[in-house]
Amino acid sequence: MNAPAAPIDLLLSRLLALARDERQPPCGCIRAVQGHAIRSAELGGPLLVLPLVGHKRLRDGELRLAVGSGELLLVPGARQIDMENLPDAAAGEYIAIGLVVPEPVREAARRLWRAPPPGQPGVSAVLTLGTHPELAEGWLQWALAVEQRRTLQADHALLGLVLRLCELGHAGLLAPVELRLAARIHAMVAERPARDWSSDDIERATHLSGATLRRRLADEGTSLRRVLVEARLACALQLLYTTRLPVKTVAQRVGYRSVSSFVRRFGERYGVEPSRLGLGVPLPEPLAA
Repeated sequence: MNAPAAPIDLLLSRLLALARDERQPPCGCIRAVQGHAIRSAELGGPLLVLPLVGHKRLRDGELRLAVGSGELLLVPGARQIDMENLPDAAAGEYIAIGLVVPEPVREAARRLWRAPPPGQPGVSAVLTLGTHPELAEGWLQWALAVEQRRTLQADHALLGLVLRLCELGHAGLLAPVELRLAARIHAMVAERPARDWSSDDIERATHLSGATLRRRLADEGTSLRRVLVEARLACALQLLYTTRLPVKTVAQRVGYRSVSSFVRRFGERYGVEPSRLGLGVPLPEPLAA
């Protein structure tokens, strides 16, 4: 007689079913059938990632982490990180739930938290759901709310997860976000990636002269042209991960008139063809025996 499934296995199965359900609204699902690396990803705030199939590697400064199914990756604040998403060898795909913790949720958590938040967010961490049932319960409440399309309840469940993480020593989630200039421009472009952004647009929005803008971005090791390209490609990556839109539509939505140019730039940035990412990509054919 088969033993009953463990609670964590049931939770992961439920989240996997949610991620695969085409009837559900976007829920932070990330899917790929080819391994790929994301170098110098610009995060504008805390990130929670729960791999369901396959595993993720991350480098946060000198820290290197590996995250598999049943483990929660916490990146507690804005920063640049390197990531690698690796499909499961047997299943042939990588699937994860990734949630950016929005500022309204963090602000609500600050009001409820019993101590002032730290001045700095701290380092990334990996937590095992099997040893932290309170986190598993938080994910279950979030999944139930998403299944029922109850947005407010899903936000409340995410708030509960944030408070549980604070209790486990990760109150850096509540630290103020101080974005680099490049990250501020990245976020601005991400709101309207199809817009034909010019240097004048950015100068007006940041209240900086052209010379000061170029100097400050150079101090951060980048340029305006590079920030614009990477912001558009990051938007494309998110669309490919979380939707079933064709590559041509994604290219148009992030400001590319030429699909071939978009495919080339995307491949140069992420080392994978955009057609190999997303919810609608078929699994690879099994190898012949």
